[in-house]
Amino acid sequence: MTPALILAMMVLGWISVALAMLWGMLRIARRHHPPRPAVQRPMRRHTHAGSHRVSAYLSI
Repeated sequence: MTPALILAMMVLGWISVALAMLWGMLRIARRHHPPRPAVQRPMRRHTHAGSHRVSAYLSI
């Protein structure tokens, strides 16, 4: 076996192990954190008329 082939096999081995660990972590995460049900939130309307009245009096 040539050193280049050994190096290529080591790199491919590392990549396959990393992908297997990533797949396992994603599988665990999906199992322990089920997707939330889609809930429609009503849009809030901002009414500025009379909601925040600020009155400032300046005297000299």
